[in-house]
Amino acid sequence: MAVDKGRYRLGLYAAIVVSAVSLLPMFTGDTSSMAYFWTLLQFLSLVLSLNLITGFTGYINFGHIAYYGYGAYTVAYLTTITQLNPYLFVPAAAIGSALIALLVGKPLLSVRGPYFTIATLGLGEASRTIIVNLPFFNYSEGLPIAKFFKYDAFSSYISMWLVAVGLFALTFFIKRSRYGLMLETIREDEDLAETMGIDTRRTKLAVYVLSSSTAGLVGGLTAITYVYAHPGFFSISINVAVIASLLLGGGGTLLGPVVGATSYFIIADTLLTRFPYLHLIIFGTIIMGISLLLPRGLVYLMYKTPKLRGLFYDA
Repeated sequence: MAVDKGRYRLGLYAAIVVSAVSLLPMFTGDTSSMAYFWTLLQFLSLVLSLNLITGFTGYINFGHIAYYGYGAYTVAYLTTITQLNPYLFVPAAAIGSALIALLVGKPLLSVRGPYFTIATLGLGEASRTIIVNLPFFNYSEGLPIAKFFKYDAFSSYISMWLVAVGLFALTFFIKRSRYGLMLETIREDEDLAETMGIDTRRTKLAVYVLSSSTAGLVGGLTAITYVYAHPGFFSISINVAVIASLLLGGGGTLLGPVVGATSYFIIADTLLTRFPYLHLIIFGTIIMGISLLLPRGLVYLMYKTPKLRGLFYDA
């Protein structure tokens, strides 16, 4: 019973420390630090949102970035036609992404494993191709929104911070819930989950919609910070980086996305600065090595230490 009460203790302590540290740049007044940590929080939020579908169910989703783009364009387009503050349309970004996910998710989730991955692979590129050919989205030039509001770095930073903390709390809730157990059962053996009476189609669709809506939320806030929505929001390279971070840290866990996103971000940034021409080769080698040695992610190193295992159990 004592273990059950403290099963997420380490994860919560780590989250509190990270959250507190990530707030410091706002009080220092250092804009470069704020920009650095904002980018880290934004990347972490994307990894946490992907963890909901890929981490808990094992369905590798290369189309996740499409919803990030939908959210960005929703905010930019509504701001352009109404000329109101873009923060008013952030909820619409999440709702719009959720509705598209509900429509697209049903046929996508009817297939499993690599077939699902292949099916989602073209979603982002197809979305980008459609966007750049639509006149009301200003073709490939995108939608600038700087003239419709006064950009405030503090509001931008605290908004992304709240999203990152909220997604961590959502992961914590799902991890401890019966619904989370159903998702993990699907990940381990979907046929067995069906024989146990789990409605796998509805369960998968619900988490797919939830994951996509949070990606849209992040995309909407990112468009506000960039004061611009453009086709680059649908870049497959962003999706690859998010998936790599999740696998690096450990999917379906509480700490995995945090460890993976932070490690990926810091290592990638350091290598790019010191080895601008070789950073991709070195970084790829590091990721491959960690994946081979630790297929369940960096967070599972803690399981090898009995005292830590007792502290966080299944965090």
